[in-house]
Amino acid sequence: MMMKKYIICMLWFVGISLTGCSDHCRLSGKVSFEDGTPATRGMVIFTTESFQAKGEIQLDGSFVVGSEKVGDGIPRGTYGVYVSGIGKTVPGLEVPGMQRMSMYVPICHEKYENAGTSGLVCTVPAPGNKYDIVLEPHPTNYP
Repeated sequence: MMMKKYIICMLWFVGISLTGCSDHCRLSGKVSFEDGTPATRGMVIFTTESFQAKGEIQLDGSFVVGSEKVGDGIPRGTYGVYVSGIGKTVPGLEVPGMQRMSMYVPICHEKYENAGTSGLVCTVPAPGNKYDIVLEPHPTNYP
């Protein structure tokens, strides 16, 4: 009887691990521009009316939403996605009233700064728990 319970538990754990995630998933991806250049700063935000999850963009453009802890991560569902903080700091352009603070200039099209206008949608779990984003550059500020 004890062996039967052990086998059932092991099959359950194997089944959960094969699905990629249970109720909450770890989601990763990369943010880049149409020319293949990675975004090197900012946040990727996944949002619904009642939930928001964020992933910080790393220097290589990669991001991770959630973790492998039980009960953490991004719940299954469909999310509007937007990016924030995709830009560059321009030395020499001082912010009025702010000593030694350079101007921050957005380098992706402003439509990506809002889930309603970005056109980005992700259903979790995504294939391979990956979601890559390709951004249109800002018409005048892209390097």
